[in-house]
Amino acid sequence: MRKSFRLVTLFNIPVEINFTWFIILGLVIFTLARGYFPYTNPELSAAAHWLMALIAALLLFASLLAHELSHSLVAIRHKLSIRGITLFIFGGVAHMEQEPSSPGVEFKMAIAGPAMSFFLAIVFFGLTQAFYNLGFPKYVLSITNYLFILNLIVGIFNLIPGFPLDGGRVLRATLWSYYKDIKKATAIASGFGKGFAFFLIAVGFLNLFTGSIISGIWFIFIGLFLQEAADVSYRQVVMKKILSGVKVKDLMTQNVITVPADMTLDRLVDDYFFKTRHATFPVVEDDKILGLVILHDIKEVARDKWPQISAKQVLIPLKRDLVIGKDVDAMLALTKLASNGIGRLLVIEDSKLLGILSQRDIMRLFEFKSEIEGE
Repeated sequence: MRKSFRLVTLFNIPVEINFTWFIILGLVIFTLARGYFPYTNPELSAAAHWLMALIAALLLFASLLAHELSHSLVAIRHKLSIRGITLFIFGGVAHMEQEPSSPGVEFKMAIAGPAMSFFLAIVFFGLTQAFYNLGFPKYVLSITNYLFILNLIVGIFNLIPGFPLDGGRVLRATLWSYYKDIKKATAIASGFGKGFAFFLIAVGFLNLFTGSIISGIWFIFIGLFLQEAADVSYRQVVMKKILSGVKVKDLMTQNVITVPADMTLDRLVDDYFFKTRHATFPVVEDDKILGLVILHDIKEVARDKWPQISAKQVLIPLKRDLVIGKDVDAMLALTKLASNGIGRLLVIEDSKLLGILSQRDIMRLFEFKSEIEGE
């Protein structure tokens, strides 16, 4: 089952919602309906507080989406491909297919997010003042004032110089420009990011001991997330350096075993999966590649139906995210492997199957070269 679903496409950028997003949405609505709006508008009913909370929460996430879109639009302007934006439990993330090409591009992309949040804070502050002068109901002012405060907090929080927060990316861009070494810049910025993460975790435990259970748990979760994100970001830079110059053709498995499209699943399992212990096979019909058949998908079919169902009926059709060229860089291939959800790519040129590439092929080389070079 997919962990995210497509919500909308904006500026040709797919926007998805991860199911964890509903956790924070529910928490925000609950906090506003039971705490903030009863305090600011005690004269209203509980139903009104819940409605206000729903409206405010949705506008807050629209603001976070605008924050991520600003990163993405600046990236696209500088010829960087954006696969999409995902809203999840800790806010949102824009998925880039490659790192920025220079410190200047990194800086512009990083600062765009906080700039948008501060701009929205000004907008909502202006609306609050305008609505007050025009005599709008107090509940309207409460919503716009909440959005002013939260966008201001988001902008300030993201400027903290800890990678991978926006402020950490600004710091990395500055260090990258100074040292002329993105690996060293990332190591320093990631160190700040992990330091800030440990600070948040410590604050979280302090809150737990003082009775603020909910806030304590969230500080700990956010701290753990930032720590992991800082580590992953640094490993990606190291990986890019190690895999520099490596092409798909250097890593792919050649002489690939293919299976006929009309082969039944029982024969496929016995004659191919069991004997070779591979988990994936390309499916061919009349020398044409149709797609991939995966053991996991076969296991979803009732075993008594295997003799009546062919590989063609359960295959994953050939599409763009399953195909790659032999001269593509290994890092770009790894990005594609991670995003297609299968972990396999067919290396095809002029409609001819040259080989198959897996995530494990790339990671095996990375681990070997890391050990040799002491990274």
